[in-house]
Amino acid sequence: MELTIKRKDKNFQEQMQDLLSKKNKLVKQDAGDGRNKYQVAINNLKKKIKEYNKDLKNNEPKVKFNSLLQGVKKQEREGTFDRGAEDKNKKALRKKMLDKQDGSKRGGVHKGTTADKSNELTQRIANDPEYKALKKKNKTKTGPGSR
Repeated sequence: MELTIKRKDKNFQEQMQDLLSKKNKLVKQDAGDGRNKYQVAINNLKKKIKEYNKDLKNNEPKVKFNSLLQGVKKQEREGTFDRGAEDKNKKALRKKMLDKQDGSKRGGVHKGTTADKSNELTQRIANDPEYKALKKKNKTKTGPGSR
């Protein structure tokens, strides 16, 4: 037996996607209380989620704001959601997301330490086009008998 329910409101994921799509415009607009309109809209969404979680029954899963935000950002990285940023902003956003995935740029490294310098060197080498070409050509054998 299938049950179809017509929704009046968008679900939280769609609301978050709408907010991220409009973020550039909303950040520039002042709300009048020291915050921008994007901050106010995010806060309102958090309040809606809290109200929704209060009305849930015991065995229904709760909605978490951070999980929702991370889920939408994951969709964006995978390419299933596009916030519609302009060309320049889109390229910068994708580069930023790829940089976050880079293992050499993990947090907790103080500037100027040897770990920081080795991370910079690793990054410089990885971005070097000659190194990328060499890496493709010279695949080394690993494991037993590789000597």
